[in-house]
Amino acid sequence: MPRRPIPDAEPRSEVARPAGPALDDWNLLRSFIAVHECGTLTEAARRLGSTQPSVGRHIRELEAALGETLFVRLPGRLAPTERAHALHATVAPMKTASLEAGRLFAETGAQVAGTVRVAVSEVYATHVVAPLAAQWLAEHPGLEIELSVSNRTDNLLRRDADIAVRFFRPEQDDVIAVHVGDTELGLFVHESFIARHGEPADYQLPEEAFVAGFDREVVSLAPMYKSAPSRQPVRFRLRTDAILARQAAVETGLGVGVYLVDVATERPGLRRILADRFGQPQSVWLCAHPELRRSASMRFVWDRLEQALRRRLAVKAE
Repeated sequence: MPRRPIPDAEPRSEVARPAGPALDDWNLLRSFIAVHECGTLTEAARRLGSTQPSVGRHIRELEAALGETLFVRLPGRLAPTERAHALHATVAPMKTASLEAGRLFAETGAQVAGTVRVAVSEVYATHVVAPLAAQWLAEHPGLEIELSVSNRTDNLLRRDADIAVRFFRPEQDDVIAVHVGDTELGLFVHESFIARHGEPADYQLPEEAFVAGFDREVVSLAPMYKSAPSRQPVRFRLRTDAILARQAAVETGLGVGVYLVDVATERPGLRRILADRFGQPQSVWLCAHPELRRSASMRFVWDRLEQALRRRLAVKAE
């Protein structure tokens, strides 16, 4: 006699779906993370290797799914809402996981291959790190270097960068940090300035000379005065937050500007002035995400960069 099928003891039920929108499209979240961190659609698209219309469409789709605005459109930038900050804090680890997965498959054993992102200031990127990176790329065809060039602080634990050159000791406990040397900020002019006006003995400059300084960036020069100035010296007749633009103007021989001493000594014709009155020590730190211990490409870039910075700053290994 044929057997009858045994009925289920209990009727099957559908698995309950969590309330709220289904945020399971990584492309939308990837674009959201980039816009939140970059502040503009253009810069986010550049970082992602995408296009501005695509990134903008992703943000609109995400906002439609959530039913609320994530960014306030301001002149020149997108300002995240409080909801956007909360969402970013939740999904940012997905970016880290994606980077880790990419690195895992890009590297085989001790092979130096894959991408290493280095955060560095505008001046050091131009005069120090970019020439070094060119040498590293020639040695290892499988290696790719991304330079995150800005004067802001990238978050290493959030993987905004893998390695960073900083002029202060990092506060994050989990970041690997090594002091590689010291330099100083000082006032410099071109030797043609001195030939025209003589070397300044105080802060009183010729009427036609200019001091190149900041525009919107707020930086106090007060800590740099070793002695009180005879008068207020900071009338910036040339104002820009682009450090290299300020320095290009100074090197015409028509004005005065602030340089890192180790960079200025390599620039043709620059002379330091008022060294006994104006200057500020700068400690140089090499920092990295803890993944440095497992990544062959990160270790390679770290080792080469550390050696170069120590030689440059004439500091013995501690």
